[in-house]
Amino acid sequence: MWTDDELIEVIHDSPAAVDDALRAIQQDGSGPPVDLDAFTAAAGVLGTDPGRLAVDELRRRDLLAAFEAALRAREVRPVTARGAAGGAPEAARAPGARAPAEAEDEDEATAAGRTDVDAFERFLGRARTFRCRVEVEDAFAGSGCLVGPGLVLTAWHVVSPDGPGAAPATAPHVKVVLSDGSAHDVHMPPTYASPCGDAEWKDEAPRSDDEVANRHDVALLALETPAARHLGFAPMPDAAPAVSSRSRVYLLDFPSGEDGKLADGTTWKIRNVTSRLYHDIQTEHGSSGGACFDRGFRLLGLHQGGIRVSRRGREVKRGRLVPLRLFYDDVAPYVAEDIAPTEIWHLDGERTQLVIGRDLFAAAVAAAAEETTRVRGIRVKRRRPADGDESGLGFSYRILVELLLRRGGSQTVVAVPLDEPTSDLLGDLRRRVEAAGLRLRAPGLADGAPAPDTPAGTAREQAHLLAAAVDEAAAEAGRTVWFFVDNPSVPLSEAARIQLEAFVAEALTLPRIRLVIAGLETVPLAGLEFSSPAAADPVGPPGLVVEYLGGFTRGDLLDCLTRASEDLTGGSDPRGIEMVVDMLLGEFRSFNGEYADADLPHVVAGLQPYLQYLERQARRVGEREDDPHGGDGP
Repeated sequence: MWTDDELIEVIHDSPAAVDDALRAIQQDGSGPPVDLDAFTAAAGVLGTDPGRLAVDELRRRDLLAAFEAALRAREVRPVTARGAAGGAPEAARAPGARAPAEAEDEDEATAAGRTDVDAFERFLGRARTFRCRVEVEDAFAGSGCLVGPGLVLTAWHVVSPDGPGAAPATAPHVKVVLSDGSAHDVHMPPTYASPCGDAEWKDEAPRSDDEVANRHDVALLALETPAARHLGFAPMPDAAPAVSSRSRVYLLDFPSGEDGKLADGTTWKIRNVTSRLYHDIQTEHGSSGGACFDRGFRLLGLHQGGIRVSRRGREVKRGRLVPLRLFYDDVAPYVAEDIAPTEIWHLDGERTQLVIGRDLFAAAVAAAAEETTRVRGIRVKRRRPADGDESGLGFSYRILVELLLRRGGSQTVVAVPLDEPTSDLLGDLRRRVEAAGLRLRAPGLADGAPAPDTPAGTAREQAHLLAAAVDEAAAEAGRTVWFFVDNPSVPLSEAARIQLEAFVAEALTLPRIRLVIAGLETVPLAGLEFSSPAAADPVGPPGLVVEYLGGFTRGDLLDCLTRASEDLTGGSDPRGIEMVVDMLLGEFRSFNGEYADADLPHVVAGLQPYLQYLERQARRVGEREDDPHGGDGP
């Protein structure tokens, strides 16, 4: 843990990352949200340091550990901790060193090569946030690794009480303890499960690939909520890395339940077997399920367990590694959906912020977040803007933040509220981007370019320079900047309108900028308009997906409750859900099957008893059925 002085130092030195971390840890509705500006304003009134005030308030809210973990996930460290991996677990031995127990075996020298020190330190800082403990029936059982905001990868036998082929009457109660100390229940059965081999259950290494064909000893656990959004996660590589004998491997585990050091070692082949490898890292009970990484810190596979083998007349302990390539195709789609869902049913842990009828928005965010895409954002339009109802527009910002939090710390949201008259919108955009922590090069005319002689020409030139500066700064920081332009609460001046149109036209062409335009239906903007992400072919000019707001339908409610039931209980009762929806909608009038947005708050309140019923159902362990593909392990 960092000291208070170290946390205060970070608050002073990294305001953008601090605000990002604060936003991430306050998404559960546990109290009024606060940001660095709020702390600074309060500190000015109280005559104290804003960093000190922030630390004290976060401690009072029991959020200090989560705040530190969120900062680590964003690769932020106090100056005093830099050079020591920011307090992350130290390496058990220096990268590239030989295993001490067998250093005298010349034929077992480690693979040649060097480790990038900067990359190694960054990995250590993040690794501490995404490794986690797995508990079964409230007892420590093994190690795990976050691979998404709500998904944990571990060994199948860690969460399985019986051997392969057995079918327990009820699934065990499984929890995951994250690096900030918070404990979270897991949906059982696992989202994906592949049992171990029969011999492996008895702590014996397989003698052939046939013994473990399609049996990988892997479980993908889904947390009941995406509680790890603030922590980051081990990225799933684009393809499973190759692993062979004498490869360097790093292991994140909890040997004997202790907060162990990051261990590194070397892989070794198992005679007649390609679906497992030995490694020489010293492990203990509780190491099972720990994530293994290669020299480039890519996820390589899972540690399965330890075994003693005879080598040159003496007995040595070996660990077994299950390569990611065996189960990559099975788990990668689940991970992708967890990070970039195309549908969500609620925003906060209290289930009171329901997302109803906004699937197109979620799908468009997922499409726009891709590195290579023609979808550069979303234009949210009201079907009846004259009605003046802006509730759905403002809620769009909350949905956007929720979706981008799932993607880790690489997304920066810049809110542009347009709630005050301005004739210098571009200057305001620059100030907001810099307040978000991106340093932009100084504005000025392009070299040799004549000064424009019209307001529109000036706006185009300034917008070009600003957008290019934002894109450049974002690329240097490894980020994507999302501008959320809200519907103006005051009349938009002619100068601001011209500047907005110019900036949108420039931003659409740049790879590190995305746009969400809420309202502003009468303002003509550049770029194509797509009816859906699928309507944007791979080749062609960029544009925005258009989502129309105005009313909700019976089908929207059915979809929301079905997802809620599947998320909370693992299944759904279509007839029961239809009955709940129809009874609730009987109080309201529809027009051509569409209900007014003004009725939505009352509908959300009316759905709460059913959501509470689903939560009670989810807690009944006796009603949880085991996975037919499951089984249990060593």
